[in-house]
Amino acid sequence: MTPHKIGLDKRRNGERYGRMEVRYGREEDPGVVFVVAKIDCPLPAALPTCEEKGDGVKICDGMIREDVLLPSVPLAGYNSLPGHTDSSLAVQVTKFEDGGTAIGVQIAHCLADAISLSRFVHDWSATHRSLITNTPFPDLPPVFEPWILDQRAARSVDDVAPDENVLKMAYGLPLHRYDWWASGEESGFGPGAHNIPEALKDEPKARELAQEGERMPWDTYNVRAPVSHTIIHYTSEELERIWNAAAASPDTYDNTKASLSRHDALVAHIWTLVNRARGPENGDVDSEVHCDVTIGLRTRVNPPLPTSFLGSPLQIVHTTLQWSVASSSAALSRIAFSTKATLSRCTPAAVGAQIYAIAHELAPQRLWQAFLGRKHLIVTSWAHTRLYECDFGTGRTPRYVHPIMPLVDGCLQIMEARPKNVKMPGGRWYNDGVDVAIYLEKEAMGRLVKDNHIWR
Repeated sequence: MTPHKIGLDKRRNGERYGRMEVRYGREEDPGVVFVVAKIDCPLPAALPTCEEKGDGVKICDGMIREDVLLPSVPLAGYNSLPGHTDSSLAVQVTKFEDGGTAIGVQIAHCLADAISLSRFVHDWSATHRSLITNTPFPDLPPVFEPWILDQRAARSVDDVAPDENVLKMAYGLPLHRYDWWASGEESGFGPGAHNIPEALKDEPKARELAQEGERMPWDTYNVRAPVSHTIIHYTSEELERIWNAAAASPDTYDNTKASLSRHDALVAHIWTLVNRARGPENGDVDSEVHCDVTIGLRTRVNPPLPTSFLGSPLQIVHTTLQWSVASSSAALSRIAFSTKATLSRCTPAAVGAQIYAIAHELAPQRLWQAFLGRKHLIVTSWAHTRLYECDFGTGRTPRYVHPIMPLVDGCLQIMEARPKNVKMPGGRWYNDGVDVAIYLEKEAMGRLVKDNHIWR
């Protein structure tokens, strides 16, 4: 998998600067990296059981992480060199000294989001189960056809000149457009990290973009600050209390209680905890903070993408409020409905315009739709993945599913908790509770886990 180095004059067949290309079936194709490993410790060392801080709160800083349970190989991506043999998918099966087993899977994010990754694990486990039990193989419907998403654009992505009206609609969406080219060297990511690529230096548009882009707020993000990882488990009853509090909308809001999801309410609640734990920037309670929510596009385009669609069709939209509001439990309803209003703007027409606009960006990978640090929280959801139902033929299902996120200041990941009865799947995704993984600067995390409002 390699990035194209193509300028503005070659748009045929989806060829654009920086767009990834997938090749397979060649002799030099590395295929899937598969590693079998052993580790001299018991399975609980890889579970978040260390230093419990009250009912349902676990500090995970001491648990085994991806450097042990995932293959130590580079994944193909934007940093891969020409002619590389980096794999796009790597799997490791690790045996523990007490007989336990961990299965670690990593895949290039541009090829798979959480939905696609979970489908791979479901399909793999179903196939393996058939081999073990000598039963018919399952029908596997997934299809990798990324151009289907291009077909959902507002107009043809191969237009020579973009339609300004469509671009205007796209730019009206609540998206950050933080620009690497316009951000100088403040980040400390090394010389050249913010330079215009050689392939585009002769493009007049590149110089114009570098001057007009939105600078990244590196002064609000200390990339070297130690980060802690905590998991908070909410029972379905606790989640219901949070939802009832958030859905108690004042008359000034033109919404109904039924329009607010449990997911909306939970995100708003955790955001208030994070903002209080961080405190206002330089003591300014009127400073703005941002909740950057990752949304899937499968059901937000017209017509919806087929359920078999593989890929990573994601966007990140943001809700922005003053710290004084976004840190207040008393304002939970306002915060939740503000987030709901942000998501409601992502209509099929608006998303189609955004797909079109991205295709006409000179170098879309230079733009960040989110940020980290004191003023931002990135939200990603693994709800509805049903990974606790996977059975590789042993008759047993996972004891714990752990989505591995980087240790960065300001990441929130949500997924369903382990079902009480995995033999009876179905029902609402939160029926057996919800696990919320939070990654936050260490001192702020220390304040968050002591917050009396964690359980409302």
